[in-house]
Amino acid sequence: MGQKEIAGKVKEITDGIVGSAVDLALLSIYFSFEFATSGYSSRGWKADEKALNTLSELNYQTIKRSYRRLKQKGMIKITKQKISEELILPQITKEGKKRLESIIPQYQETRTWDDRVYIITYDLPVERNNDRDKLRNYLKKIGCGLLQKSVWITPYNPKGLIKKFVDKNKLGDELVLVSSLQKDGSVGIMSLPDLLERVYKLSDLNERYIDFISLTESERLTREQAIFSYLSILKDDPQIPFKLLPYDWKGDKAYQFFKRICDMQNNLIALED
Repeated sequence: MGQKEIAGKVKEITDGIVGSAVDLALLSIYFSFEFATSGYSSRGWKADEKALNTLSELNYQTIKRSYRRLKQKGMIKITKQKISEELILPQITKEGKKRLESIIPQYQETRTWDDRVYIITYDLPVERNNDRDKLRNYLKKIGCGLLQKSVWITPYNPKGLIKKFVDKNKLGDELVLVSSLQKDGSVGIMSLPDLLERVYKLSDLNERYIDFISLTESERLTREQAIFSYLSILKDDPQIPFKLLPYDWKGDKAYQFFKRICDMQNNLIALED
């Protein structure tokens, strides 16, 4: 199985959360998926029947190599603590935790807001296309939404973050501007709720949360499927201030379901102190 095919299969299994078998292996340990805790011995990872069923989309040797790579990279270590007579407990190290923090989207339970909405505009020349792409990707990463070409908005003050990015990439303060909208956040005849809906597609996100809740309540998803399903939605959620969310927003309810799913199985996997 080639690298592109492996990446495609991993993205399919994880709902686009990760694209490498190594990251999938690390997630499987962190969330105590059955194919992680049921398949590790002192001689390395070896799949049992349950693991093979779960990983039927991937080549067996690919997953085995991934666990070996995690150990080589110092992201996991093997402890003396046993799950059973046959199986031992893989432990996630500080390096592994650092990697997890970069790939698992986090739900923000506290969202401080200064009652303003900010607009970011930029005017980079054609010969700086690479810089423009870097800036666009960075704006997405920090939760900004595209209003129109070269115009982005966010309800969180981005001035400090963008200043650091501009200085680091030598873009020039005059080429990237940050300002705040009117106090009510309106743009022309467009109200703030309409503006946020247009930019962030909140109704579509809410439907995905509703579907997740429904599928989870009816137990139509495996634990692994439910975890990846939720994280794939959260990854696309800009997590705007609670005060700005629609009255029927289901993101918090979905998060409560997700926490219960994670607690369904005692977390056997420890992080290194």
